[in-house]
Amino acid sequence: MAFEKPAPFSFKLINNNLRVLKGEDITLKVTTEGDIKPENISIIANGNEFFLQENNGFYEHTFVSPDKSTSFYFLANGITSKQYGLTVLEVPFLENFNMKLMYPSYTNRQPETLQSTGNATFPEGTKVQWTIKGNHIDSISLKVKDSKIGFNKKENIFTTTKNIYQSTDYSISTSNKNVSNFEKLEYKFTVVKDASPALQVNQVKDSLNPNVLYYSGTASDDYKLISIKLVCYPSNSIENKQIINISSPNSNVAQFYYTFPSGLSLEPNVDYNFYFIATDNDAIHNGKTTKSQVFSTVLLDDNALKNNSLQQQQQLLNNLDISLDKFKEQKDVLKELNNKQKEKTSLNYTEQSEVKDYLQKQQQQEQMMEKFSKQLKENLQKSNTDDKQNKLLQERLERQEQQAKKNQKLLEELNKVADKINKDQLTKRLEELGKSQKNSERNLEQLLELTKKYYVTEKLAQLAQDLEKLAEKQEVLSELKQDQNFEKEEQEKLNKAFEDLTKELDELENDNQKLQKPLDIKANKAKQDAVKQDQNDALEELNKEQGSDNSSKSDSKASNKAAKKQKSAADKMRQMSSQMQQSSSGSSGASITEDAEMLRQILENLVIFSFKQEQLYNDISSKDDDLAKFSTTIRRQKELRTLFEYVDDSLFALSLRQAEISEKVNKDITEVFYNIDKSLEQLAENRTYLATANQKYVLNSSNSLADFLANLLDNMNQSMKSGAGKGQGKGQGFQLPDIIKAQNSLKDKLGKQANSKSSEGKKAGEGQKPGGSKPGSDGKKGKTGEKGSEGEGGKKGENGKNGASGNGENKNSKGKNGNQNGENGAAGQGLSEEELKEIYEIYKEQQQIRQALEQQLNDMIAKEDKNLAKKLLQQMEDFENDLLENGITNRTQTKANIIQHQLLKLESATLKQGEKSAREANKAKNKFTNPITTKPEALQNYRNEIEILNRQALPLQQIFQNKVQRYFKTND
Repeated sequence: MAFEKPAPFSFKLINNNLRVLKGEDITLKVTTEGDIKPENISIIANGNEFFLQENNGFYEHTFVSPDKSTSFYFLANGITSKQYGLTVLEVPFLENFNMKLMYPSYTNRQPETLQSTGNATFPEGTKVQWTIKGNHIDSISLKVKDSKIGFNKKENIFTTTKNIYQSTDYSISTSNKNVSNFEKLEYKFTVVKDASPALQVNQVKDSLNPNVLYYSGTASDDYKLISIKLVCYPSNSIENKQIINISSPNSNVAQFYYTFPSGLSLEPNVDYNFYFIATDNDAIHNGKTTKSQVFSTVLLDDNALKNNSLQQQQQLLNNLDISLDKFKEQKDVLKELNNKQKEKTSLNYTEQSEVKDYLQKQQQQEQMMEKFSKQLKENLQKSNTDDKQNKLLQERLERQEQQAKKNQKLLEELNKVADKINKDQLTKRLEELGKSQKNSERNLEQLLELTKKYYVTEKLAQLAQDLEKLAEKQEVLSELKQDQNFEKEEQEKLNKAFEDLTKELDELENDNQKLQKPLDIKANKAKQDAVKQDQNDALEELNKEQGSDNSSKSDSKASNKAAKKQKSAADKMRQMSSQMQQSSSGSSGASITEDAEMLRQILENLVIFSFKQEQLYNDISSKDDDLAKFSTTIRRQKELRTLFEYVDDSLFALSLRQAEISEKVNKDITEVFYNIDKSLEQLAENRTYLATANQKYVLNSSNSLADFLANLLDNMNQSMKSGAGKGQGKGQGFQLPDIIKAQNSLKDKLGKQANSKSSEGKKAGEGQKPGGSKPGSDGKKGKTGEKGSEGEGGKKGENGKNGASGNGENKNSKGKNGNQNGENGAAGQGLSEEELKEIYEIYKEQQQIRQALEQQLNDMIAKEDKNLAKKLLQQMEDFENDLLENGITNRTQTKANIIQHQLLKLESATLKQGEKSAREANKAKNKFTNPITTKPEALQNYRNEIEILNRQALPLQQIFQNKVQRYFKTND
């Protein structure tokens, strides 16, 4: 056997694992064993030779990412190693990566697919679906925080879904049989939370009714609003909530309106809190809500509303007082300006500036007067009453408001041209302005005094009503058998309430004394002190009863004493209330009589003035120019001016009590004074022609004034007569319901008379059987006059039913004449004296009813009512004539029924004229407007609102929307 020579060296592969993942690098390490060290070692793989590098005794070579498995061997000095195999293992490979974002339905956004990325920004609650396509993948897992989610595999496509509610980091890793979690992909989700709705609410108070509040609000959301609601609850009972749905916008911006307390069931004199809430369409959180600020209010009862109205009225009167004082100050300034105008031939810049400054201040003053007049008129309108004084004051305030507007316009125009017109024109304009200002001052003084008087009357009536209610509470407390602590607390409240009421009564007495002619307020101080004493005694007895430790018998005795004192206080309160109510109603009868007598004297003096002024005018017109210079003429004119001043003073004093003396009187008085003064100026300058022209204006104005006062005096006299006819204290006259009642009574009386006559005719057997053999039935023999009771002559007896009794004067009358007499015979023929008297009484009653209706015709406002009343008057007059001519017949009864029917129609129409259109609900018959959601009329001109358009989301990626929001939230 032969032996081989051993090799000088051999190769030793250090790598234990010749398996490599695809795409990874592998370094082969080899060393040699033997005596000889090779110089170079190479590796042969796939026909390619690569030299190994020596490194720390090893020879190395790195295969860079081999694509497939291969075989190799080492070569050195012609010596080769054995052949080795390098195995390349397949790794997971991703071909496609998609991520589908399915947004929440409430966002109304379409699904969106992102390619080759796992990062995204989206709304909260978005559903994310991953779709991955790859090769050599056995499984894919998604790791979020501490949880791991596997993908579903179908062929080579992997899918999984997850709802994302908050920003999070996540990773995706793939695995196969060769490798686990081969490639870990890190991504991040940024979640945009749904914003809460924004809500802003503004409150506007009703100047007329404190119980009514108006609200306008704007709500917005990043997506949509689903509801805006009102939540109301008593401040001491938050669980008793009332919720009203105001709006369901279904848009991202909404403007809403609400009128409080529409839709709520509230109790008066209870503190309520309420607020608005806006809810969005966030389905994830079942709708997020935003709450507005909390509003508070107390719903006042009718009594408290009346007191509040009177307080406002008093404040307005105080404002008017201040404005009137400023008005008088402006009058003095104007007088000074007029004097400067007359003294100088031209005005310098400073003086022109003074004129413009005055005109500007006067314009501002007129604006204030307009404002206060309007507010006071609206305040008076709140008291839904048909009080004549109230209506007259409202009418005058409305005219004052319109006049103030007119004056503002004139002042504005004059201010624009004050420095452009010449001195004479400016002087004339300022004189006219002074005349207008004097007239306005008189109107304001009258109006203010009348309104103050009305306020005192109304306030007194309200205090009387409050005192009556207080008396009822005091009496109820005296009858209650409750806990002692309760009775004591209630008595203390009543004592305090009466104390407050007496203070108000004292303040009212002070206001009354400020009137030029104070009213007779029957506020009995002794009675007030007696009530206070009784209340204090009752409280002391209750205190004794509470602190007493004696027997129940003594307690009962003390309780009886307290009850007696309480009952006594209640009775005295009622007596005080009754006296105050009498004072508030006023002694109208005596006052009207006194004022009518005063007006008659004024009218007489005015007529005397007019005649004397006319005589002076005639004397001046007939004199020569030379004679007109005599001072006698000027003296006579001054005497007449003094006489008219007496008339003016008396009229002004009367106008402060009678609102009927309106602005026309003041206008005529101002015209008289103005023209008398101008006449005196012209006479002093010997300009007779111009003086007579002014005197004509004096006569015209004085006669117009006399005519107005004469009509006013007639109305006052008629009012006194009407009041006297209806009895003491009524003062209402013979009104339409009384007329209808009287007419109905007259109709019944007429029917009774007709039935009585008919029954008597049947009993006598007269005229019941036409064609009978009664005397005069054929009318041929003319026997109608032989018997008065049987004189029913008529052809074939037809007219026996209507014929009047014959008088025996025409014995030879034919049937034709008998027929005529049967139809048209006078009622008085053949009737007894008693029957004639009854017919005449019916005639007189109908005449009185007709006259009463004629008086009511003047008070009717609607034209249709007047036409109907005039037609009724004609029918009544026709009925009266028919009654006198024919007596009680079927025709007169029919006419009476028609008159009664027409009167009822007139009453139905007239009842509507006293109603206030503002209180009617007729509009709801035509078009329904919900006060809860409709924009109130009070907010129509509230600020200059800009219409808010419903904005749509910008077509931006959510990430950019988020950046926009961050930008605008950044503080500059």
